[in-house]
Amino acid sequence: MHSLECVQPSKRPRRSLMAPPRIGTHNGTFHCDEALACALLRLLPEYQDAEIVRTRDPEKLASCDIVVDVGGEYDPQRHRYDHHQRSFTETMSSLSPGKPWQTKLSSAGLVYLHFGHKLLAQLLGTSEEDSMVGTLYDKAGFKRAMDLVREEFLQRLDFYQHSWMPARALVEEALAQRLQVDPSGEIIELAKGGCPWKEHLYHLESGLSPPVTIAFVIFTDQAGQWRVQCVPKELHSFQSRLPLPESWRGLRDEALDQVSGIPGCIFVHATGFIGGHRTREGALSMARATLAQRPALIPPSPPLIQ
Repeated sequence: MHSLECVQPSKRPRRSLMAPPRIGTHNGTFHCDEALACALLRLLPEYQDAEIVRTRDPEKLASCDIVVDVGGEYDPQRHRYDHHQRSFTETMSSLSPGKPWQTKLSSAGLVYLHFGHKLLAQLLGTSEEDSMVGTLYDKAGFKRAMDLVREEFLQRLDFYQHSWMPARALVEEALAQRLQVDPSGEIIELAKGGCPWKEHLYHLESGLSPPVTIAFVIFTDQAGQWRVQCVPKELHSFQSRLPLPESWRGLRDEALDQVSGIPGCIFVHATGFIGGHRTREGALSMARATLAQRPALIPPSPPLIQ
C-alpha cells in the first residue's frame, strides 16, 4: 500500500532555479477529471504558479514535477497519478483503510487522496492534525468533488466550514434547551436563525436520554419573521414526521388566522411542511396546536422527567 503522506517534489534538476514547477497532463479533449486534479494542485502553495504541460510525449512528461491522468503510472513517490493502466484497481478504501468508498479512483481522486488533508489545512488556515480537517476531508470528499470545477469545489468547502460545521453547535444548544421552549421536548428553537440543521439533528437526536423525537424547529428568517418547520421523516424525505394540519395548508394571513385560531399567521405551505408567523409565540402556538391535534396513529414521545 502506498503511503498517503504528501511526498516532497523529486530532486530532479530544474531548468532554472527560478523556473516554476510543471504539472503534466494529456492534450486533446479535456475532461473534468484532469481539470479538477490540476485545479486542486494549484490551490497548494508549491503549485500555485505551476505551468500546465498538456502532452502525451513521454520525454516531456518525464520533465514534469507531477503528472496526472496520463503516462500509465501510479507512483506517489514520483508524483505520477494516472489511473488508465489495466493494473490499476485502487479505491479510497484500498488506499485508506477505514474509508467506505469502493469506486475505483480517477486522477482527481488520487490527487485528493494524497493531497486532500494538506489542501484543506491550507484553505482552512489550520494544521493537518486539526480534527476539523479530517471531518471536512470526508464531507467534501472526492465522490462529491468529482463533478465540480474549482470554484464549485471551493464554494462547497466554504459552506461546510462556515455554515455546516458551526450549525452543529447551534443544534446541540437547541436540543439542550428544548424543555425551556416547550415541556413536550418535541420543539427546538434555533436562537440565531435558520442554518443547515437536519443532518446534525438526526445524528444528535439518537443520543438523547430519555429518547425523544423532535417534531418541529422554529427559527427566524432573514426578514425577522418566524418559521415553524416540520422535521422530515428522513434526511432527504419530502414527508414530515408531523405536518401542519391539513385544514391550514395553502392558506395565508387572515384566512389562516380564522382557521387556526392563532392571530398573526403568515402562511402554511400547501404540503404542510413549513409555516410562518410574525412572532415567536405565534410560531410556537402553531407547533403546539399541531402537537395537540396529532392523530392517534402517531404516538407521542415518551414523557420527559424534569
